[in-house]
Amino acid sequence: MSAVPSTPFPIPAFNSSNNTTPAEFLKFLRSLVSQYLGDDCPRITENKIAWVTIVDGLADHFLGSFPLPDMVAWSTMEEKVVMTEVTLDVTKRVFSRVNDIYNGSEILLKKVIVRLLDLCRALDVWMEMDVICGDETFLPSHMKERAFDAVVSVLRGMGSNDPILSGEDNPSWKVLRAILEECIEIGRDLVAPTTPLTSCTIFRFFQKPRIVALKDQSSQEQEAH
Repeated sequence: MSAVPSTPFPIPAFNSSNNTTPAEFLKFLRSLVSQYLGDDCPRITENKIAWVTIVDGLADHFLGSFPLPDMVAWSTMEEKVVMTEVTLDVTKRVFSRVNDIYNGSEILLKKVIVRLLDLCRALDVWMEMDVICGDETFLPSHMKERAFDAVVSVLRGMGSNDPILSGEDNPSWKVLRAILEECIEIGRDLVAPTTPLTSCTIFRFFQKPRIVALKDQSSQEQEAH
């Protein structure tokens, strides 16, 4: 039960060369939970790279860009919300059930935490809106709770991972410290910003400057090309 099936990454629902539908991919994710990541399943001791690939792909495709109220109505995002919730569940379970997932995964850990924090930020915006939804499980407040729970779970795992047993030169608690220090630095930049804060301000983790206006971000990307 420790082996993971071949995974259709890049995400098939967003791959024009693949006919997999979002519903089929959602079924695939739920099958991962039921067959490999469920509470009654044994811990996963093999194929760490495959699970890292899964989480990395999910972080890029489903946690990286949650729409804001000025882009779409919440009532039209049922499929997106369901996919995001299942993604959060899979991500949390992988980090709690796959052996050595925290070891040698600095890039992944930083990416997942940044994506989750950005999702929390987007959901905070939605929580200020008057959202009408017949099912409470689809409310922004419910999704924010699930996202924040995933953040806490992953961060807690970084801190509790035993560096002696892992034998890592850069144990996950050091990654945790780097993430927390970066959050503190962003907080300091917010208290004393070098540029005026606007509604189009972007917060960038592990980049400098950490706080930039949207137009400045576009200019920097053009210069990079």
